[in-house]
Amino acid sequence: MKPIAYVGIDIQFSRLTDEDRRRGLTFLYLYDLPYTDLRAYAGLIITNLVEEQFLLEHKAILDQYLNQGGVIFSLTETSLPWLVGVPEWKRSPIPLKDREIIIKEPIHPLFAGINAYDINYRKGVRGFFSRGYFEKIPLHAEVLVTDQSGATIIYVDRDSTNGTIFAGAGTDIYRVFINEENSSRQLSLHMLSCIREEYKRNQLNGVNAQ
Repeated sequence: MKPIAYVGIDIQFSRLTDEDRRRGLTFLYLYDLPYTDLRAYAGLIITNLVEEQFLLEHKAILDQYLNQGGVIFSLTETSLPWLVGVPEWKRSPIPLKDREIIIKEPIHPLFAGINAYDINYRKGVRGFFSRGYFEKIPLHAEVLVTDQSGATIIYVDRDSTNGTIFAGAGTDIYRVFINEENSSRQLSLHMLSCIREEYKRNQLNGVNAQ
């Protein structure tokens, strides 16, 4: 089973635990990207702890990976066009304490079995999920999560490349709920499962990634 790379800069908030590694996650230092054969990975989780200008300068590497059927799950508050079709991140005008996260129907496997209350509130406090949203997402993208105004927070795009792009408007949803004692703790496992399922689907569809 190919690992999934957790891409970021090497600081405290991006370091992996033994549990992460047992799940098949491996750390990929952002600045090693030009020296890495991404075909070794079933997917990339790109955190918010990245240098976007560096990613933009090496956009061709990410494009090639996607065209080989790769899967990228971006958690970055994007301001530069380094990932196909992902628009600029916008700060929501709705205060965090008033913002409601809505899981769209039909529920995508990423959020299967997860109670929306558990991602709206963390230890009784509201507003950890995302401060922002995306405008003008790719035409055929599937919206997975919005706020109460209908602004897109997470979507999946299977049409812009041969691969799959999940884009989330900020917040590391792999980590933020991982130690919660409610349904939200499943989100990190669901992310990895969805990435692997998308990778498998892309390979079955005939792309040539090895």
